[in-house]
Amino acid sequence: MITYITPQDQMLVIEKLYRSNDSITSTRKFNDTFGTEIGKIAEKSLPINDFYRMLVNAKFLRYRIKEYIQEITGETIELY
Repeated sequence: MITYITPQDQMLVIEKLYRSNDSITSTRKFNDTFGTEIGKIAEKSLPINDFYRMLVNAKFLRYRIKEYIQEITGETIELY
């Protein structure tokens, strides 16, 4: 079963990864920096594993990504 992460939750994860308190600015920063190479986030719901891989490709720490995704969505990343 594929689990999806909503655009709002994506923004909250990015906010935490950038250690910010503004999810809109953090999302804009991510999309400006990585949008052309990796793809833009917070435009539509994404499979949670695809979102995780996008963040790994952006060089965020894997354990932080997993921690924040689980904290915000309650879902555990299961890579396959």
